[in-house]
Amino acid sequence: MSSSAISRRSVLASAGFLAGAAALSACGNSATTASKTPVKAKSGTLTIMSVQGEITDPEVAAFEAAHPGVKIKLINTDVTRLNAMLAAGNPPDVVRDAGTDVTPYIASRGVALNLDEYFAQSTVLKEADILPINNVWKWDGTTQGKGSRYGIAKDWSQDAMWWYNADMWSAAGLKAPDPSRPISYDELADAAKKLTRTADGKTTVHGLFTTAASMNRIGSMVATAGGRILSDDLGTADFTSPEAIAALTWLVDVAKSKIGYSLINPSPDWDGPQYVAGKQATSGQGFWFGGFLGATAKEYQSKSVFAAAPMLGKKRVSPSFGAVGYWIPAKAKNAGAAFQFLEWYCGGAGAQKRISAGNGLPSLKSMLALVPQSTEFEKASFKVQSDELHYVDVMHNATPYAQTTALDTTLAKTFTAQVGSGASVAKLADQLTKDVNAVLASGKKLVGK
Repeated sequence: MSSSAISRRSVLASAGFLAGAAALSACGNSATTASKTPVKAKSGTLTIMSVQGEITDPEVAAFEAAHPGVKIKLINTDVTRLNAMLAAGNPPDVVRDAGTDVTPYIASRGVALNLDEYFAQSTVLKEADILPINNVWKWDGTTQGKGSRYGIAKDWSQDAMWWYNADMWSAAGLKAPDPSRPISYDELADAAKKLTRTADGKTTVHGLFTTAASMNRIGSMVATAGGRILSDDLGTADFTSPEAIAALTWLVDVAKSKIGYSLINPSPDWDGPQYVAGKQATSGQGFWFGGFLGATAKEYQSKSVFAAAPMLGKKRVSPSFGAVGYWIPAKAKNAGAAFQFLEWYCGGAGAQKRISAGNGLPSLKSMLALVPQSTEFEKASFKVQSDELHYVDVMHNATPYAQTTALDTTLAKTFTAQVGSGASVAKLADQLTKDVNAVLASGKKLVGK
């Protein structure tokens, strides 16, 4: 991804955009689709729905040169348009999305093509070479992370990891944390309070990166304490467990203290511009952020440190909040060429330049050697990242009954209203549980459960 073309925040925010539950349930069924014999690529148009600016003109030209007869047509991510295309049985050939968020939803409705046989016959995306992060693109009918493959990440990061400005920590009289050892969320908040600076009643430097009450953020925090938000059958949510209460307490405290931007104190931009402008002492971004610094603010590399994901409890878990990549609709007109694009962009020549620039981690083990390691900054960052790979896991924060984006919208609305009214954390937890379960119940009803 070109950091100059589109910010990572907008990329992740638009991931998981897929159509509403009613439209999807009308297009498919509640069972996973059977794996189909791979179809051959056809000449003609390959329609890809993606975020504007992410797939560049040079990349389109390179793919078309490598696949004569195939012409890419890019259409922008648009939920209304995708709804209409799916309902009409004329979907794009490739859809960009967040595997962590959508796999149970698109697979259980038969909307996404089961890609097992495509992967089995691929000479590019070989099973033994695929990194475990891509388990989020698997679904066996009940459990995300197991069963058939429905997509693959283009590039990814462990998104609970974070960066800090070592000079700012030193100036605040703080001992910078060991980047390879997870700091606790409480330690992080305490440090952020000392890093925060104000002048004339206004905050000039936020000590903490932007936080938001989302399924992935809360779920990852709870997972480090050995808990989870969704039930085993993914049909109900519970934010009243001790682990969830601890996570919500932390999120409410940092929001109220305004040591970082939050749902009740929104940021004017994403972490990147704020961090390189010296307005944030930390950045809550994954490994790809090192590439962003190299491209936009190289002077910040010498004072920026990449650190392991914080922990709420004692279980070390470091997930991805996206594993953004691509899936192929079951009714795609050119599924053969669509899979060729997945091969090229996620594991072939199209991936090499992106990974070599440090813009995220690859989907293939064999491509880890392409990650930049020429400077001391790059070596240090990659060392921390390599150690962290052992702690990636599927979080089970997604459900067949509602889009994660819908759940996050509900979380944000309830969190903002409850915290803004001064409600207790216990009351917030009760209301979140009630509101999220209402969304899930509606989705279950649509599919006859």
